[in-house]
Amino acid sequence: MEESIISIRKLNKVYPNGCHALRNINLEVKKGEFLVVIGLSGSGKSTLLRCINRLHDITSGEATFKGMNITHQTGKELRNTRARIGMVFQHFNLIPRKTVMQNVLTGSLANTGIIKSLVGNYTDVEKQQAMKYIKIVGLEGKEYVRADNLSGGQQQRVAIARALMQNPDVLLADEPVASLDPATSNSVMQYLEKINKEMGVTVICNLHFLSLVRQYATRVVALKGGAVVYEGAPLDICQEWFKRIYGEDAVEVTAH
Repeated sequence: MEESIISIRKLNKVYPNGCHALRNINLEVKKGEFLVVIGLSGSGKSTLLRCINRLHDITSGEATFKGMNITHQTGKELRNTRARIGMVFQHFNLIPRKTVMQNVLTGSLANTGIIKSLVGNYTDVEKQQAMKYIKIVGLEGKEYVRADNLSGGQQQRVAIARALMQNPDVLLADEPVASLDPATSNSVMQYLEKINKEMGVTVICNLHFLSLVRQYATRVVALKGGAVVYEGAPLDICQEWFKRIYGEDAVEVTAH
């Protein structure tokens, strides 16, 4: 875990309405780590992830991915970068009427092309890959079940399998368990950990519950008001740090 896969230097993000969402962020993400970003709602966690895969433009500063400056990339260059950075969202973003298999196959869009994807013209190799990732997230036997007939936790696992179809070097997970119950949250986190440890995919994950952070993170970054206020080991977040990150009146809630 020596090599940096993502480097962020003096990154600022200011929205058109004047909101300064990220302030001078400096961050090195090591290859193979499970980095968790914490902080209050509105602290800049989601914005940070969206700047990393350039869903949001960067106002100033720079971001590099595998040594390549991606700050001002456009067109094909940017599409190629995004193909290597998978993303899982809080609200799954599946196509409800399509099956698990069909949803997972749409993850190959970066390599397949929109037209081929729309007509469902996938190769046998792509279908075999989809099956492999469906098994990895524990959904074998559900391949032909419609997404809207699955539980929330199962839907999030479909979303993870879909992201894996990109064969990403980095997987961004934006509050992946925020809309799930505690038991399901742990289940989804276990699959993310499995992907990190067994497949060597670098994971950057936004989380709320410190109990999950301590269990799964190899390193933690805390944001407050768009700035990094803590960077270190999950178990080093003592009560004093907790209050500093979340406010004096904050009370820790566990996800168990």
